[in-house]
Amino acid sequence: MPLIQVFSQGETDFRMCPACGIVFRKEFPGPAELEEIYRQAYSEARIRGGETDQESGTFASKAYARYLAARVARRGQRVLDVGAGTGELVALLRRSGLDADGVEYSRAARDYCAQNRGIALSEDFARLSPGSYDLITMIEVIEHVTDLRATLSGARSLLKPGGRLFVTTPNRRNIRALIEKGHWREARKKFHLFLFDRASLERHLSLGGYARVENVAFAPVTKPGAMYWLAGRAMQAASMPGSLCVIAHRD
Repeated sequence: MPLIQVFSQGETDFRMCPACGIVFRKEFPGPAELEEIYRQAYSEARIRGGETDQESGTFASKAYARYLAARVARRGQRVLDVGAGTGELVALLRRSGLDADGVEYSRAARDYCAQNRGIALSEDFARLSPGSYDLITMIEVIEHVTDLRATLSGARSLLKPGGRLFVTTPNRRNIRALIEKGHWREARKKFHLFLFDRASLERHLSLGGYARVENVAFAPVTKPGAMYWLAGRAMQAASMPGSLCVIAHRD
């Protein structure tokens, strides 16, 4: 079945699989290119300036930490943040009474976390114990991974029976994406390898071995200010949020 070109202007490198609806780059950046992208993103100056273009920022991290601690996880449960960046969310979850760890690809980000937060992040899943986590979070991360199936199944293997995977990712069917198409800011980020709508996200979580996928209709609003809160809630109420948010359950 032939792939479908998604955008006619802007980022024209995206293709869609007509069978599953997932949108992905026809040409992925190579390992050396990705390494350089993340090395530059996590320079000391960009980290301290809050301009890594990889992390959600302090306001968003605090919003997610409050939400996860209050509504998703119970005090003392083990949580793994995948794509932890400089470890801000891991640190906040620990302060909330959760036993939190993190996984981060970027060595520069891991080094910053160790030196400034006193937290050692793992480079990958390899040294983590199977079936050891109650909750895994992937906040604005799934669109970055080079091997989607392996990442999702690997995360599943780390969950305890009945454990959950909390995922957020840019929604390719939100208003800005539909208007801007290939000029949409999330499509212009070269490290965004996949673009999801709700159906394709749920399908690939199911293919990754998750028994049930639960939509979170009213996820945390991740920017400060009343106008952002009102706009965010309005888009969520209209089922066109800027980011998709789901909880996938391991059986």
